[in-house]
Amino acid sequence: MGKPPHRAVTIKDIGDRLGMSHSTVSRSLNDHPAISAETKARVRAAAIELGYVPNIAARAIRGDASLTFGLAIPELRNELYSRIAKEFAERCRDIGGRMLLVLTDDDPGREYQEIRALAESRVSGIAATLTGEPAPATLELLAHIPVVQIVRRLDALEQPALCLEERQGCADAVDHLVSLGHRRIAYIGTDRRVSSGRDRIEGYLSGHVRHGIAPLEGGMELGLPQADFGYAGVKRLLALPERPTALVIATSQLLVGALSALRDAEVAVPRDMSVIGYGNADWYALIDPPLTAVALPVDDLARAAVRRLHAAATDMGEIDEPVPIIAPYLNIRASTAPPGAS
Repeated sequence: MGKPPHRAVTIKDIGDRLGMSHSTVSRSLNDHPAISAETKARVRAAAIELGYVPNIAARAIRGDASLTFGLAIPELRNELYSRIAKEFAERCRDIGGRMLLVLTDDDPGREYQEIRALAESRVSGIAATLTGEPAPATLELLAHIPVVQIVRRLDALEQPALCLEERQGCADAVDHLVSLGHRRIAYIGTDRRVSSGRDRIEGYLSGHVRHGIAPLEGGMELGLPQADFGYAGVKRLLALPERPTALVIATSQLLVGALSALRDAEVAVPRDMSVIGYGNADWYALIDPPLTAVALPVDDLARAAVRRLHAAATDMGEIDEPVPIIAPYLNIRASTAPPGAS
């Protein structure tokens, strides 16, 4: 006996499974002394099997005055995620709802705890950027809640994924640099454990294939999306026998460290090194020179995520249409120029 998709498991469901009253189930889950240890064990086993989570908020006093959607993202220091959170909250307000935000630190253990907290709060749905290897318990929780994957896609989760067309964004960056005359183009990004990291790497490599250019030997630095890694990556790239003339940097945090390293090494941008960043941070247009970047249509992503969650949580039902392709675009500024341009 299962439960309808996207409906929260109730105490009554557990009682129906076990052939006992919902009051006995409730007292068992609350460890009432009048209930035998054997009955408590049966109830708890059934609760785990069905994916039951306790309703600690009593669904906001049962009035359900507004829809509440959870947003689970790794962090807010990354400009991409901070913009997603802002846009997601605004789109929730547009439909009379609200957002509950949790941060997972890209840690599977914390991810499970935070998503369980959202489930216990009886959110109407969750938009999630999951780790590369979520805990099995996390996937079990998400199987019982309307979910939209954002930024990253996990094949183990059947729910729809709203992802940016990362390959095209990085391939366009390489196209632009090749059109300026660059042939030694380096890359600093995250590794292949998550789909966004894989897609950006593939875009960088496919851009070279498209132009019949071999990637610069030793020209890829892959690691954690942290400023320290961006700094160290640039230092290693500058020490290559063939120093790159252009650099694609695939996250805003890596960019901060990379620009610091270029400054400390007295590498002039774009005369000595053309640089393309990633994202829409306001400060990209304010630095000297203003930064060429793969810009991300985060508002489109947030709008599509809320629309799908809203449909799943209301009488509209599931949206029966293809998942939209959300394509980045290249915002060309002054940090890119032909090699050696003054």
